Amino acid sequence: MKICKDVNGNEKWKPIHRGSLTNKPDIDIINRFNAEIRGLYNHYKLAHNASVISKFAHVMKYSMLKTFGRKYRKTVRYIINKFSRNGEFRIPYTTKTGPKHCVFHNTGFKREKFPFKSEVETFQKKCMDAFRPLKLIDRLKAGACELCGKINTETHMHHVKKLKDLTGKSAWEKLMKKKRRKSLAVCFNCHELIHKSI
Repeated sequence: MKICKDVNGNEKWKPIHRGSLTNKPDIDIINRFNAEIRGLYNHYKLAHNASVISKFAHVMKYSMLKTFGRKYRKTVRYIINKFSRNGEFRIPYTTKTGPKHCVFHNTGFKREKFPFKSEVETFQKKCMDAFRPLKLIDRLKAGACELCGKINTETHMHHVKKLKDLTGKSAWEKLMKKKRRKSLAVCFNCHELIHKSI
């Protein structure tokens, strides 16, 4: 768009064509404009004044129409009449499954409310539960030996440099290979046995 001023000094947004898109296929042109509008809306849809994006979308729509007009060397009115059906601007295209059409963004710009606090907390809990077993500090705090299963005990962390160096002959090596981890939280006795077997 081009920003100019009226006689009163107020800004006016004037849509202009996009020369870099005039050589693109029709479906690529409308997809480009739709993607940019959706991207801006997705970024601001939680804002209280999200509906003001409709002004930007209006400028984008006429910029697209002028781009099609420049491509076909026709007026904007001609382009609207050619591609509009039932109040929608749509571009036809063909796929392997048959003819389809792509519609210019027409779902509005309603503000979306932030999810309820309970939903956010539930999501956070799921994330924490999903990643908790992988945290070294949590595995140590659990006080359970991952090798013998002993609980309520002081645990130590046994490390190896590379999993591929493990032979898999002893129980602790088999367990590391199975878990695909380079560390094991083990009790004092198991830790002693591991170092004696190395």
